[in-house]
Amino acid sequence: MIVNKRLEGLLEFYKKDPSDPFVLYGLALEYMSDNQLQKAAEFFNKLLDQNPGYVAGYLQFAQLKEKEDKIEEAKELYRKGIEAAGKTGDKKSAKEMEDFLDDLG
Repeated sequence: MIVNKRLEGLLEFYKKDPSDPFVLYGLALEYMSDNQLQKAAEFFNKLLDQNPGYVAGYLQFAQLKEKEDKIEEAKELYRKGIEAAGKTGDKKSAKEMEDFLDDLG
């Protein structure tokens, strides 16, 4: 039984359109905030496989990996996110991810 109304609503949208990047991102974030990290990772993977230019997905997925203490995976996601941000001209996101990457050493 799902008690999270946002999650419930997002899952309904997902049933209607499982390729909608906004819904995939929203589901990943909801699962992450509910500490269901494996489920969140599944949706981040779907999101980025289908939408490699979805810059925010890299940032959040990298932070999930940091939470799991999977630092090398987090670094790789930040690098991919920086590259994706560069392709879209999103300098602010690129800089933010560069800072996070620098913090990881």
